[in-house]
Amino acid sequence: MSSPSRASGAKSIPKTNPRAIPTQPRTSKLWDPLGKSPRSFSSPKSFSLEEENYFSRSHTSSSPGNAPRMSAVDLECFHVGQVWRDTGIALVGNGDFSIRLHCQRQAVPAGANKEDADLVILVGSGGTHRSVNEGNCIIGLNYRRHATKKGKAFLVPEFCTCIVKDPKPVLISCGVAVLRKTPSGENQIILKRGSNSQALVAVKARLYSLLTALSRGQAKHQVDDIIRGFNMWSSFELDSLVDMTATSMRILFYNNTSKQQHYKEAWNPLFASSPPQNPILRQLQAAAEEEMSRRRSDGSSNSEDRTRPWTLPKGNFCHPAQGEYEKPFECASRELKAETGLDWPDCRVESPQVDIPRTDSPVSMERFFFWRNDALPTPESGEAGGEKQWMWFSFEEAARKSPTAKTIIGSVQCLELMKT
Repeated sequence: MSSPSRASGAKSIPKTNPRAIPTQPRTSKLWDPLGKSPRSFSSPKSFSLEEENYFSRSHTSSSPGNAPRMSAVDLECFHVGQVWRDTGIALVGNGDFSIRLHCQRQAVPAGANKEDADLVILVGSGGTHRSVNEGNCIIGLNYRRHATKKGKAFLVPEFCTCIVKDPKPVLISCGVAVLRKTPSGENQIILKRGSNSQALVAVKARLYSLLTALSRGQAKHQVDDIIRGFNMWSSFELDSLVDMTATSMRILFYNNTSKQQHYKEAWNPLFASSPPQNPILRQLQAAAEEEMSRRRSDGSSNSEDRTRPWTLPKGNFCHPAQGEYEKPFECASRELKAETGLDWPDCRVESPQVDIPRTDSPVSMERFFFWRNDALPTPESGEAGGEKQWMWFSFEEAARKSPTAKTIIGSVQCLELMKT
């Protein structure tokens, strides 16, 4: 790859924070999908982590016709909000934005689980690899832009100037708190839950990858991480593994939003006999039977409220491969539409909102926009695309079912909106 050209002159950056980190002048690539060549700028020798977390700037295209071009990711430092070691992804950004960074995995000894390996980035164009962890700040990141088959953008790192510990909140997800006051004066809020347990959602991609590998005759033996979560699968989901037939597995994969993870007919030979011939599948089946037997013996059924907990409509950023970045209020309204079918075209950056910390990471947060509309549809429950279930709950019941809802309902913004 040819080295990017340097811009003339360094960028002026405020230096109000006395804690500055010295760096060498560098060239940082800007994400520019519509351009034909990378643009660049040269950073000053020192800059402040506190002051440089600005989001984006507009640039003029160098392509023929000087066509308009999207705003570029122009962060001097990417803060790490979450690390998904099983998928090799780090969610990086700042307090108003995040994007997936697909990293390399650190080499592990033979026989070790690769999905537990640390994620690493090369420090310096010819330096060494450093681990990427939550609370880190990646300074001077050079990266390439890629897009999924669905056209959603992510970044692949080439190298960075340095990685330091500098925990700051990263906005991971956005959602909408939909409120109404009934004619009887009861305050209500919408909660939703997925068709699958959270434990199954967490390993569904891995189970899909396992079945695909087995259908191709490839040896893939890492199933302990799947089995560990069986205690949080719903009984219905475990029954699909106990039956271990093409029909039961087709049902297990039916309610997945990702078409890439639907049941594949190429898996049929794996379930042609009962019990299955493959020892790995028999191991999964036996573990599912053991968990179901435990539930029958102690009388527990793992209620749906435990395996499929209620929460507010929300989701992660989904940036397009081309065009403007998805803003927080756009992410929130898109997720609301996808998960409840409700359309809120008037969601804006100035809409009432609140940021709350996420429970799965100390340096990640989520933003909820408030929408009160007493004239919303009266049906008490609904389905959106056969994937999500949603219902109206009184504030008191919602607070019992969802810790997030309890925080939202108790916020100053919510109390002000529901005064009248």
